[in-house]
Amino acid sequence: MKRKLLQVIITIAGLLMFFRFGGPALFFGATGPGPFGERWLTDQRTATLLLDADIRFFGAMMLGLGVIFFSIASRPESFRSLIYILAGAVALGAAARIYALITYGSAGPAGTIPIMIEAGMPIAIVALMYGLGKDARPQ
Repeated sequence: MKRKLLQVIITIAGLLMFFRFGGPALFFGATGPGPFGERWLTDQRTATLLLDADIRFFGAMMLGLGVIFFSIASRPESFRSLIYILAGAVALGAAARIYALITYGSAGPAGTIPIMIEAGMPIAIVALMYGLGKDARPQ
């Protein structure tokens, strides 16, 4: 049960990389509709060419991370270290979003919902990985 739940969470993380981050950033850049249709820029503001290019690059990287999540979902026990590294990176990203929320204000639902997901997902992944390791050890 723990293994299946872990696989589902890791697969959801991969889907998030594809559809929430990677696809919108890669295909639309900084000036497109962005994640879930929420625009990255407000009306009559234009992105610099560097910002647009960087957003598209980060989108491609997110697609790559999505592939990694899909690859490790089938055999999480074999990728324990990588899973912990990815969970730590997601937690660090959540902390950065929380800092931005406190410092600059809310980005609305498109910014708040990811904070909840990104804060909860690493905790669930680490707890489930710990439980899998504990179940695998001889008593």
